[in-house]
Amino acid sequence: MNEKNPQALAVAYRRAVAKSERIKELGITPESTPEELNAIIKQRAEDKAEQDGGEWTKYVKGQRWYIEDLHKFSAFSAEDRLEYEYQQSFPDTASESELLASLSKIC
Repeated sequence: MNEKNPQALAVAYRRAVAKSERIKELGITPESTPEELNAIIKQRAEDKAEQDGGEWTKYVKGQRWYIEDLHKFSAFSAEDRLEYEYQQSFPDTASESELLASLSKIC
């Protein structure tokens, strides 16, 4: 690993832990079938509708995005999970010089 921004790394760790715990709680695995995922999506949409009101179908799109993201994440190793979340967190926490250094590697 290259030298990492400590703030981004801390945020990445918290996000990776939260997602990993949610994956475990929902019983999502890399081997989860589309049918199993659809059942989770439907249940979460129904729960959201009960909590916030409205038809459960209104919440399916958001829940599908969330569950499919967790399913993809479930296949990552611990290192990949942290790196993925670090890449998501870095722009929000890095200094201008860190952002420019990162961008210069691409250009």
